[in-house]
Amino acid sequence: MPYRLLIPVLSLLVLLSACTTSPTQTSSSAPARPDRGTVIAAPAQLEEALGELSTRQGEERTTLAMAWARSYLASDRPRDAEALLNRIDGERLSGDLRLEWLMLRAQLLLARQEAGDALALLSDNARYQVDRLVNEAPLALQNRYLLLRADALAINGELAASLRARVAVDPMLDTDDQDYNQQMIWTLLMQMPQTALQALAGSSEQDLLGWAELAQVYRDPLADIDRQITGLQDWERRWRNHPAARNKPVMVQALQQAVSQRPQRVAVLLPEAGSLAGAAQAVRDGILAGYYSALEQGNPVPEILFFDTHEADLFALYNQALVSGAEFIIGPLDKEQVTQLAGVQDLPVTTLTLNYTDTAPASANLYQFGLAPEDEARQIARQAYAEGARLAGVLYPENEWGQRLAAAFTQAWQDQGGILTAQRGYGDDISNDVKQMLSIEQSRARSEAVAQFIQEKVHLQGRRRQDLDFIFIVASPAQGRQLKPALNFHYAEDLPVYSTSHIYNGQPDRRADTDLNGIRFVDLPWLLDHDSALHQTVAQAWPQGHGRYERLFAMGVDAYRLQARLALLREVPGSSLPGATGELSLDAQHRLVRELDWAWFRRGQPERQPVVQTP
Repeated sequence: MPYRLLIPVLSLLVLLSACTTSPTQTSSSAPARPDRGTVIAAPAQLEEALGELSTRQGEERTTLAMAWARSYLASDRPRDAEALLNRIDGERLSGDLRLEWLMLRAQLLLARQEAGDALALLSDNARYQVDRLVNEAPLALQNRYLLLRADALAINGELAASLRARVAVDPMLDTDDQDYNQQMIWTLLMQMPQTALQALAGSSEQDLLGWAELAQVYRDPLADIDRQITGLQDWERRWRNHPAARNKPVMVQALQQAVSQRPQRVAVLLPEAGSLAGAAQAVRDGILAGYYSALEQGNPVPEILFFDTHEADLFALYNQALVSGAEFIIGPLDKEQVTQLAGVQDLPVTTLTLNYTDTAPASANLYQFGLAPEDEARQIARQAYAEGARLAGVLYPENEWGQRLAAAFTQAWQDQGGILTAQRGYGDDISNDVKQMLSIEQSRARSEAVAQFIQEKVHLQGRRRQDLDFIFIVASPAQGRQLKPALNFHYAEDLPVYSTSHIYNGQPDRRADTDLNGIRFVDLPWLLDHDSALHQTVAQAWPQGHGRYERLFAMGVDAYRLQARLALLREVPGSSLPGATGELSLDAQHRLVRELDWAWFRRGQPERQPVVQTP
């Protein structure tokens, strides 16, 4: 099944690699004839470029037009590039020039998110004999073609095929192109779902197998850092001649360096009483689960000191933690206390709060971690758009929480260019609210008007509005069990329905959740995987589980792991870490952002679902 890669298109296009760039040309100095395959800076104005081309003839004109088209593509000006390419009759070209022209056309298609058409063009033997053109081309041009095709595969969601293509071409590249290509190999491995990564473990292609095994060691979501380091050392012994052993991914290097930077003493600031006591207990248990799991494996662990924040002076408590020798502080959990701490200009040690503030923290040492539901709404908006949806409907409970998530989704959706065609807050009469959003009454009214006009009896059948590609619902399990049947009843059974993790209470209930069948949702890996050694340890230590606080328990697990790994996210921009709460990355405001796993309800049970591209 194809997987959708969620990274910018133009950042993937390496067609310009190993090409030279000439200084910007002015209208008073005619450009020299460029070599094939090079990119030279095109005139700032398209009209100037077209005027200059009108003075050229034959192959010289074609070569210059393609060089300037590359320049416009590199500057994110695909329309101007297309205007130049439209001056070229590609049907009359032959050999390398025809292949160059096809590749530029494919690049234009990728810039328009039409990856399927780009792949078809790059494989069109019936019309363009692409295989023959590639086989007869110089090695450098062959490599550029293969890399471009790998880009198209990735953008089309075929991550495994793109990965194989990049691994295959890698030995033929020069050093600079190899460096970039290997970065992209690692990016693909980080984007692939765990199930797809595990499927590569049986590959007979040795270089591919080595990459896959390295990624599995790095992406073990519940391994403590020492277990990962041991795994990396074992990998290096077995794969000492592998490309990734000679040129380690930056994230792997940073993980190895993070071991020497981890704190020896960690303070945890949590309330032991009050309204947040239950939530705090779950977080505390998660931290201890990570601690004892590492201890049982014989790995080094920091000393952990717990401080009760209930009715305490936060700053006095923070200073007490510092006096006790804390080199890393986890907490507080209370939003008001987090806001107080965020106003401090110079915090002396790295501090990981367990909630978010509404403003940027004053200290560079303050990092914010939590289970912000807005992250989930934004992730759903990104994924739905990547899968080709453009028209969205939103159903949300008419309260502050529902409005907040609906607003986060709407903002992310519209920022991408998506259109919100329908939205409605629902109350107790869910069926009526769904009917109103789907415009069922207007459909019936139209049918009745037709019957009255023709003076004949007409079979009245409702019809939902047709300007929807999918519906995003904000709902609890109980609300979802009413919403989905109501959508089905009101002729929207065919519409994809997406929701946040709140649709699932964390405990499989086949009988109750049958009404949720078909809903796609995001949730924590901790709740979708139950086979890890840590899960077994936790089940023995807390056989009753943590009920509605299970997700906070997972947050505690990740908080413990972050005390040894936060340096990696800080030092390597764009890096990420797999965790119990999702794939963790750091934004510019020092907020931990989560990318959750995908699942859907099938036969009343939540099942993992790969991120797929829809037609």
